[in-house]
Amino acid sequence: MRALWIEDHQLIGDSLEMLLQVLMPDVSLDKARDLDFATGLVKSIAYEVVLLDWWLGQSDGATAIKALREAGCEAPILVVSGDERELVMREALAAGAIGYVTKSAEPEQLVKAVRDALQGVVHRLPRRLPGESEAHAPLPALDVRQVFPDLTSRQSEVFRLLMRGEPDKRIARDLGLSDTTVKSHVRAILQIVGARSRGEAAYAARSRGAGEA
Repeated sequence: MRALWIEDHQLIGDSLEMLLQVLMPDVSLDKARDLDFATGLVKSIAYEVVLLDWWLGQSDGATAIKALREAGCEAPILVVSGDERELVMREALAAGAIGYVTKSAEPEQLVKAVRDALQGVVHRLPRRLPGESEAHAPLPALDVRQVFPDLTSRQSEVFRLLMRGEPDKRIARDLGLSDTTVKSHVRAILQIVGARSRGEAAYAARSRGAGEA
């Protein structure tokens, strides 16, 4: 069986590949770090299932699913994401994903989700009772480390303050760090996020649902 895993964080992609090799040795997994490369692959390879991270750079999963379908991908698309908000799950299913599994799920849950997708089993979320709709309610903010799991605990602290617009000196004072250490953390954050500036990094985090708290 040949599958495609679209994930812009290499560490997570590598971890998933090793997991599937152990639990599903019959799976041959190709990996794509961005949507352009992924659409190129699906044009020439008939995958049996596609595993998709909901947040890719500045794109969300709905955009990715549309692009994959337009590129000729007919495989079921299973979203594997660190975003655990129910409204995002509903958006993914509405966009055409066959299922949604969180990155915090147990390995057995991931394998079951992949097998269900291969069998065409569509994941359904329970319908809300009358009066329980939250369609217009603001989505709860995620922690930056949920959105960018490659961040260390200290980098996450720096990132939260960076998102508030705090300068390096203020961040250093608040966290008891030297200016040099803060600058080093900021450089690492930009690299992990794939951003060229502090503002771009903050925008990327907010666009994926991260808050500053």
